[in-house]
Amino acid sequence: MTDPKQARPARLFSRGVVLALVASALFFWVWYARYLSVDFNELGRHYDAEAQVVATDSAFVWGLPAVGCLLVALALMGRRLWRRRG
Repeated sequence: MTDPKQARPARLFSRGVVLALVASALFFWVWYARYLSVDFNELGRHYDAEAQVVATDSAFVWGLPAVGCLLVALALMGRRLWRRRG
């Protein structure tokens, strides 16, 4: 007889984990494009003469949902690993 728990191993990457990782990657990309790749002056502003747009350093807030979604994905994966262990 085989143990029913051993018959099918639980997946580590569920839909929720994949969705959280995709959302995290999207927010990290926006954070990089709007904050990390821009050179700000001492006042925290960047003027794009070509597009005539002023960007401020307040775009750092895009990092918050990026980290939040990553933490959700890690928590879900940790919960699955913890349940598999016990």
